[in-house]
Amino acid sequence: MNEALITRLGALDLSLQDNKVNTNDRVLALISACITEGVDQGPSIVEVLARLGFDRRHVGLTLNKGIQQVPVWPNWGRRDDGRYYVPDPT
Repeated sequence: MNEALITRLGALDLSLQDNKVNTNDRVLALISACITEGVDQGPSIVEVLARLGFDRRHVGLTLNKGIQQVPVWPNWGRRDDGRYYVPDPT
């Protein structure tokens, strides 16, 4: 696992906490950040967020719940090969 990635995502999570963002919204933001950083497979996303202290089941459920055919922030899509993607910023 890329320690620099964990450090960056940990800093993002601390910033979200400092801004009183709730756990569910933090998970949404961190999943999107993982995908943007190239961590785009479900088990890897769950592993990264678990390393940041999140419950694996919560992350997995959130990941599956956020899948959309035509994703709009804060959701994402999943390609036929199982890789996730986030929408382009508008």
